[in-house]
Amino acid sequence: MDRRTMLLGSAAAWLYARAASASPVPPPERRARHQDFMRLAIKQARQNTHYPFGAVIVHEESGRVLAEGVNDIGAIPFLHGEMAAIQNYCQRHGNRGFGETTLYTTAEPCPMCMSAIMWSGIPRVVWGTSINGLIRTGYNQILIPAERVARSSTFYRPLMLTGGVLEEETDALFLKADPPDRKSRHKDG
Repeated sequence: MDRRTMLLGSAAAWLYARAASASPVPPPERRARHQDFMRLAIKQARQNTHYPFGAVIVHEESGRVLAEGVNDIGAIPFLHGEMAAIQNYCQRHGNRGFGETTLYTTAEPCPMCMSAIMWSGIPRVVWGTSINGLIRTGYNQILIPAERVARSSTFYRPLMLTGGVLEEETDALFLKADPPDRKSRHKDG
């Protein structure tokens, strides 16, 4: 491959990444809906004072809450809020119908959770606190944004990836949380 082809390919990939990562501001009625469901995810998150990662899965058309989940890494190390919600959905509805849902979560899905969301076929994901926001509040994170994980797939094309919904409220959850290993999560302290 010559240098020109490489540069053109890199430029195309960069433009695709920029277009795919743009989260347009939703209209007021959609924003209100997102906030209502994010409040339900926050309610789930409050069940865990150490790791307030909560999630709900909602039927897009009817608005019915189909599943919920909260982080339970004390029991199972990978049982993040999104994973718990997907598991709860499958227990209640089987492994079908994910294409008609939206997952709301208090924090941007980590690469593991985003991958599970993709394999499940959930086309819409809405979160509050970003990965960088989690780091600022003292939580270790893998520095791969959910949008980048989604773009890395050959089979998954999300209909919507939206962050920052009720971010001030979700940030406050993580700032108030008391994870047992908080000190080890800060470089300076």
